[in-house]
Amino acid sequence: MAGNEVKAVHSHSTASFATGRGRLTGFLINHSSGSSGDVVIYDNAAAASGDEVLEIDEKSAGLFGMEIPGDGILFYNGLYATLPANTTLTLFIQK
Repeated sequence: MAGNEVKAVHSHSTASFATGRGRLTGFLINHSSGSSGDVVIYDNAAAASGDEVLEIDEKSAGLFGMEIPGDGILFYNGLYATLPANTTLTLFIQK
């Protein structure tokens, strides 16, 4: 089983999603209503700073998900995401 464990982490607001090294393998995003914005995911376990791993434009209400191709996106320090209002995010992380 080594190397194949995938964990789903969910949040309704800006938060830390992972610590340490791993791979982002997919996401689900839901924007219910109100103003739009961008979800930005950083290679950082504690703050919205450092290298951007992924930016998702959220412009209208709805649910969208994606499996990231290949081996996913490698991160070294953890994952921290900023979310606009009325948005939820689930990240699929391989550690």
